[in-house]
Amino acid sequence: MTNENFHTFIDLGKTGIRGTSFNKENKKVQNHIELKIENDLLNNLSNQEKSLENLIFNLEKKNGEYLNEVSLMVDNSNILSISITIFKKSDEQILNNNFIKYVTDEAKFEINKNYLNYEIVHSIIKNFVVDEKIFFELPKNLNHNKFAVEFNFILYPKFFLENLKKVFARQNVIIKEFIFSSYSKSIFYLKKISDKKTKIFVDIGFEKTCAFLFENEKLQQFKILPIGGNHITKDISKILKIEISKANEIKLNFNNIDNYKNLKKDQIELIKKIIFARIEELLEISTLFFGANDNLKNVKLVFFGNGSKILDSKFKSSIIFNYDIDLLDENYIDICLSGFDLINTEKEILDNKVDSKNKKKGIFEKFFNLFG
Repeated sequence: MTNENFHTFIDLGKTGIRGTSFNKENKKVQNHIELKIENDLLNNLSNQEKSLENLIFNLEKKNGEYLNEVSLMVDNSNILSISITIFKKSDEQILNNNFIKYVTDEAKFEINKNYLNYEIVHSIIKNFVVDEKIFFELPKNLNHNKFAVEFNFILYPKFFLENLKKVFARQNVIIKEFIFSSYSKSIFYLKKISDKKTKIFVDIGFEKTCAFLFENEKLQQFKILPIGGNHITKDISKILKIEISKANEIKLNFNNIDNYKNLKKDQIELIKKIIFARIEELLEISTLFFGANDNLKNVKLVFFGNGSKILDSKFKSSIIFNYDIDLLDENYIDICLSGFDLINTEKEILDNKVDSKNKKKGIFEKFFNLFG
């Protein structure tokens, strides 16, 4: 058995792990497995490999071939978002993709030089500035005197990535590339929401929330907020003085809380206040990209992730928040599909930027062209 027929993506979450194998020939989903995990896999890497081992074994069995490499989708609370703008003057009067590739490599070189303990996972071009005019796509056939390219780089701690590589190596699997899972899903869902130019995608996770601001289909900013669905569980546990498992059960069955026989009426009302307060806090901090006086009527907020399910309850009319909100019910296969789409899109962009037939590399360009 060899790893030639499938491209496999694994999404390593806090409460579950998913694996999807795509047929390399027709690009379609071939096999999929999802395993629930009770403990935090990433905080107990050395003790929680059994779930990963089971997932890999079952995928290999379904695929009929060994799993030698994977694309790994994973989030981390210590991700950095670094913005950098490269200013250039060129003798060329028309911008071309080859020159943009050179500028991108120069920006990467600067990031790697200044952030030695981090590794670039995603490189994003926010916009182009040509003679002080902003473009969201590379302008074609436009004369210029000077221009700038504004980048966003998403960086992961090297220590975190190396630990993951070791875990997978013990399963004889190489991690081909890392994918920021929340970012990948936001890009995927962005294509499904057509109204309004400004959108905020909010992935409410186990102990963190990721919020992404898009304008004109381009990522402008993102924030990682230290609050997630598990904080609601902890609040209920602490205030009612009950076990975490019991508090989580109450949270997951919030729709039926009025029917809980083991809770007094005042306890039920207190739980509602706890949950509503946390949800309103999440909603408010998700809009921190904007000032207090900014008008959010033209902004679409889209919530997804396991933690967002509590927003979709029969009590949601009790939540005080007056902006346009959508709740996405995630399909677990779509999670890995978002990674598949993102990697293929990034590959297409890279291929389009390099025209090897017309490109002659000088020694200076070879020095910067380290990441092609």
